[in-house]
Amino acid sequence: MDVKWHIAFCNVTYTDYAGMTYRDYYASPANMLEAQLTAKAVAQEKFGVGSFIKPHIDRPSVAFASYLGMPLIEPDDDELAYVDSRAPLLREPRDVDRLHPGDPKTSGLMAGRRQAWQYYRSQGYEVRFGGYGGSILTTAHELSAGNILLWLAEDPAAAERVLDFVTDADLAIRAFDESLCGARDSAYTGDDFSGLLSPGMFRRFAIPQYERIYAGTSNRLMHSELLSAEHLRLAKDILRITCFHGAGCLNLTLAEMHEIMGHEFWTQLTPQELLELSPQAIAGKVKEYAHSGSGYLQLYPGRATPEANMQAAIAAAEAECAGGRVGDYM
Repeated sequence: MDVKWHIAFCNVTYTDYAGMTYRDYYASPANMLEAQLTAKAVAQEKFGVGSFIKPHIDRPSVAFASYLGMPLIEPDDDELAYVDSRAPLLREPRDVDRLHPGDPKTSGLMAGRRQAWQYYRSQGYEVRFGGYGGSILTTAHELSAGNILLWLAEDPAAAERVLDFVTDADLAIRAFDESLCGARDSAYTGDDFSGLLSPGMFRRFAIPQYERIYAGTSNRLMHSELLSAEHLRLAKDILRITCFHGAGCLNLTLAEMHEIMGHEFWTQLTPQELLELSPQAIAGKVKEYAHSGSGYLQLYPGRATPEANMQAAIAAAEAECAGGRVGDYM
């Protein structure tokens, strides 16, 4: 198998390379595009990998929860916004009956996506609206200050209505995106908290929601960091996922991912590894992942990643991954 490699640049590195705070980055679409283009130039000049950066609409991960009405805290420090768990929308599962999804053009941080979509298009970038990610349990966790995990055990019928509500909202944003940008034959679930359920509860509660998200699509991508091998087998056998993004999976071995998914899984050097490991150790990790049976290896730099570490990771990826680059946009 000729393993391919990729670099996952994101808001963390855009702002780092552009010398911009998160607050300024998210203050306007013009700032966001400027930071992405500056980061692209810096990544190309320093490492020859600017082609991995494609201008796109970006919002904090809590934007979906804010669209549903969840209050946020926006720190004065250079940090990302986060949900205010002291004021959950759901204090008991039946509270979901009084919630209504917002308008993707006007509600919460989601409202900025419409403005950004219009601006990027005006600048000649054919971006998608986006804004949905299949993070059903994770979003329910945010709306309930974590209590959804108790409710699924104590009042499963009522708790399922919470999950239905979140899935309905996710699908509504996807429908809005497709109304603007056209349909795609792919779907994605990125739901790290679902691995906190036992495999039996995962099958009962999470899988039916994911079936709704994947319905009618051929390319079925999944990311979930807390899954065990038993969870992943259920996802493969029942949901027929076609690729698993196995970044940061503490409860899965490389051998288990390979046994279940064949070559259709990703490995990743995390921001922490790229920050803390020596260049020699990074090269060793790249070699291990590239020969683990995975089809794809990803480098995920964070803020303040040492240049020597990035150079070592890129050199090792080029040497060990015979399939070359994937997601190279130039």
